[in-house]
Amino acid sequence: MRKIALALAWLCASTPLADATQVWFMPNDNIPRGVHRDIVLNHDFPHLFDSDPQWSARTDVFQISPALSGPEGPEDELLRVNAFLKQRHIKLATGVLATLMDEPKPPPTECGYGIEGSRPPGQDELIFRRLKRLGMDIAYLSLDEPLFFNHFYQGRNACRHAIADVARRAAAAVAEIRKSYPDVRVEDDEAPPPIPLAQWRDDFGAWLTAYREAAGAPFDAVAFDVNLFTDWRPRVAAGVAIARRNGVRAGIYIIKPGPGASDAQAVAAYKQAIAAVDASKITFDFVKIANWTLHPSANLPQSEPTTLTYVLDYYNRTHGRE
Repeated sequence: MRKIALALAWLCASTPLADATQVWFMPNDNIPRGVHRDIVLNHDFPHLFDSDPQWSARTDVFQISPALSGPEGPEDELLRVNAFLKQRHIKLATGVLATLMDEPKPPPTECGYGIEGSRPPGQDELIFRRLKRLGMDIAYLSLDEPLFFNHFYQGRNACRHAIADVARRAAAAVAEIRKSYPDVRVEDDEAPPPIPLAQWRDDFGAWLTAYREAAGAPFDAVAFDVNLFTDWRPRVAAGVAIARRNGVRAGIYIIKPGPGASDAQAVAAYKQAIAAVDASKITFDFVKIANWTLHPSANLPQSEPTTLTYVLDYYNRTHGRE
């Protein structure tokens, strides 16, 4: 018996343990948006949900864009997404423009107009009422950088709201959505700005506190959106520590800077990004493998080493998640 116990102990010590990190997948879709409505980013997006799909990489959460979940998202495509994920026990998340402006029909001069993440009041309620009617199983909301775009951002129509005001506006948007999805979890995407580290610590801690007070509950999670080819570690490490002290899970986007010149170059950059996250020795509760640029230009097939599902599979294979 002692020999068997020793053998089992040796086997456990020598076999890599599966990575407990949750993996989110956020590929480009085929929904035109913004001023470039003639550009379709990834034409093969609908084929991710075929009955005999060309990918099988393990995924915990699949995130769709506000363009797909919004008023112009085709109902038939939304239903295919929902059925596919439900059958495979993959949670569904959607991006949300969740910082409310003041006017239901804001003039172009109102702060927040044309700025990423802002939404007139009442729109989220209508959007999620439609999704509920369709039977969409929304498990997570992914807020589009409310702190960065409404407090730190200094471009045209910048609001520069106080942190408490940003929290109030974000909480009001979430309250609209909870009328249809009362149990939905809220994940906040944020980009640490280039400010002194001490100020970032103070401001990010104040943000988590202000949102908890405004919403009556903390975020479920926060994901840091940074350029992984720069010195991102100090701000993200500080953010992770602050999040955990506030009972909030911490994650990071695995992305590459810019579109790259080719699909192969983009995938090589993803591998570098994964290596950078691993080398940081920061423990994350989840990672978000995402793309919103022209490369890789295809999501499929997983077997082709120039696609985004290949990147997802590569992460799984190199982190004991097969």
